[in-house]
Amino acid sequence: MRTILPSFLFGAAALAAAIVAGTGNAVADAPTPPPQASPPPNLIVIRTFGFVPANITVTSGTAVAFRNEDTTASHTVASTTGAFAPQFLGYGMVFSVTLVKAGKYPFNCSDAPYMKGEITVTGGSASSPSP
Repeated sequence: MRTILPSFLFGAAALAAAIVAGTGNAVADAPTPPPQASPPPNLIVIRTFGFVPANITVTSGTAVAFRNEDTTASHTVASTTGAFAPQFLGYGMVFSVTLVKAGKYPFNCSDAPYMKGEITVTGGSASSPSP
């Protein structure tokens, strides 16, 4: 019985060392992710309960995209003047809007109204004043 117990413990220790060593190699061999492309200049990102950037200026007919990168919540982007219909965005979802009339288009998150921003459109015909 005495010789079996030390042999068993030695074997268990060797197995544990092999598992740890194997785990280390698996982490070291993980592929490197590709570099991230720069976001387009007319992209508004939703992150940490805010719009980044909150204000953007584009020329008439230019698409503005909203992308939700907030991992903790979904958001609903809404025009406060009715310029576009509210759009629900879960994590990773994208919504684009193209505005052609010159003017200011305020927006917010209808689920968290303190999240605010504004799209300013230049060129094109003038829109009705924003309230």
